[in-house]
Amino acid sequence: MSKSIFMDLRYNELTGPIPEKLRKVYGTIARDTHTPKLRGNMLTGPAHYELLKPTCFFNDIGGSVHEANINLIAAWDITAGCETEMFCPSRTVNRAQMATFLRRAAAILYGHRLDNIPPDVGLSDVADDAWYRHNAHWAVGEGVIRAPGGVFDPGGAVTRADMAEMLVAAFAHLSAADRAEGVFTDTAGLTDAAVRAVEGIAAAGVTAGCAAAPRRYCPAETVTRAQMASFLARAG
Repeated sequence: MSKSIFMDLRYNELTGPIPEKLRKVYGTIARDTHTPKLRGNMLTGPAHYELLKPTCFFNDIGGSVHEANINLIAAWDITAGCETEMFCPSRTVNRAQMATFLRRAAAILYGHRLDNIPPDVGLSDVADDAWYRHNAHWAVGEGVIRAPGGVFDPGGAVTRADMAEMLVAAFAHLSAADRAEGVFTDTAGLTDAAVRAVEGIAAAGVTAGCAAAPRRYCPAETVTRAQMASFLARAG
């Protein structure tokens, strides 16, 4: 098993404990090739988070509260970092990067093929040779990211309010709250759709907000790469 190149065991209705031999080689497979895909089963024992603790993909995330989640999305092939063995956790996530992260995550969760070229939705500021082109067209075409007037704004920062709406739109198993309840004290200035998205991901355990007393979400703050990792890991 340590020689494995790829292993996909998702959605096979497997039951029982995760075998000890698989636990021993899990870190090796995750670091050197691909993580065994175990989602969609009824296995017991250590969760993905625990299995990934011995494996660190990057040299600049040690001690971060987001470390386990960064390693998790790296193991899921959602990110390869910003450069060799670096994740750049404090950098702000832009819209082009977010479209890419979300498309990869959706592919893992729902079995979408990343080699399928999405329809061109007519984005005036996305060049034909842009590395993120297909991801941007997918995100706009699926309603995950809005592009008013065909302007995608690839370098634009993603706020925490944006993130909530993107997650609800990208992941079918997440949903906005039926109505805004005022869960957070600082979301009153958002649109109703944004507030319901924020409260929806809070109810799903994706976020606890940015402060507890009073409970705040900090919707206008930009999302860092480290925070993005935790949003995606919890959403998945």
